[in-house]
Amino acid sequence: MSIVSLVKCEDYGQKKVDEAVRQSLELIGGLGSIVGRGQRAMLKVNILNADRPEKAVTTHPALLRSVIRCVKEVGGEAVVGEASGIVYKDMERAWRASRLKEAAQEEGADVINFQKVLKVENPKNKMVPTLHIAKEVLSSDVVISLPKLKTHNFTLFTGAIKNLYGCIPGFRKKELHRLAPRPEEFAKLMVDILCAIKPKLAVMDGIVGMEGDGPAAGSPRQVGVILASKDLVALDAIASYIIGYDPLDIDITRVAAERGVGTANIDKIEVRGTPLDEVKIDDYELASSINVLLKKVPGPILFILKYLAPLLLKVEPQVDPLKCTECGACLEHCPTGAMNTGSDCPVIARKKCIKCFCCQEVCLERAVGIRYNWLARKLKM
Repeated sequence: MSIVSLVKCEDYGQKKVDEAVRQSLELIGGLGSIVGRGQRAMLKVNILNADRPEKAVTTHPALLRSVIRCVKEVGGEAVVGEASGIVYKDMERAWRASRLKEAAQEEGADVINFQKVLKVENPKNKMVPTLHIAKEVLSSDVVISLPKLKTHNFTLFTGAIKNLYGCIPGFRKKELHRLAPRPEEFAKLMVDILCAIKPKLAVMDGIVGMEGDGPAAGSPRQVGVILASKDLVALDAIASYIIGYDPLDIDITRVAAERGVGTANIDKIEVRGTPLDEVKIDDYELASSINVLLKKVPGPILFILKYLAPLLLKVEPQVDPLKCTECGACLEHCPTGAMNTGSDCPVIARKKCIKCFCCQEVCLERAVGIRYNWLARKLKM
């Protein structure tokens, strides 16, 4: 049975976070059972863009400090790495704004921007037969995912598995979105990446999560937990359940479980530490997709509506000209070229848009929001 530890932690006071992280690791057998003396542990943080920690977009530096300290205590070497969705020239600004580089260096850990890649053959996926994964990740003895608990307008939820997308350097991520444009296809790709990297542990920052239009434009929301597990599928299942999802509504979680990579069935996961019912949130604002909205439709109508859903339900990005500074980040990162220069802000070519919401992720001005048509709004309610 997969084990997920769940430990309450109400704020980012370093002493509190240290205690909660240590307890979460002890509950799953201790870090010494994962990281051996002298082993190199790659800590994969989540830096989506150049946002401050209080925005709840990135892994909090207090959690990173705690995990680095735990790695060093068992005799391991901690290295911190990321290949954010933003361009290389902006990575230094992102490291500084998130305070993750400062935390890593003060704790004596090296910081790496993933750039060099190794090719991994992926023959079972005809859409993406070759993966290009960061060399530093594949050459590490242990990979540890340090995700932020957030909603996601494309994948609904982003956690331990989705965080590994940052192991694909540079604009290769943009190309993968183009090759796997639908949520189901992207989920299969993410499970391919999970199987190629084989992380041994995830420790999730769920102290303050993000709700609503995540992973970048949502609102911070107090959750008050730290989760840890050797099974990333189980961890994501529990985390998504806490904020109100059916874990099997999350394509990445479901596909991973179907392929036998981990456990997504809540009843088959042992939760150690805080009982689930003490932290479950009933009014968390979730991201919505067409498939989730369709679950609210009565059965007889659903049979007909599911074929018409792409025409009748619209959940798509929309640019606010009053907030847009015309920086061009969304144009640069759009995988299909759907973003075009307009008179006062970018214009979206709807027929090209695959609704991956990369434009929203990279917009620091929060100028890209989500537009729901009338029917989608009614179902969302």
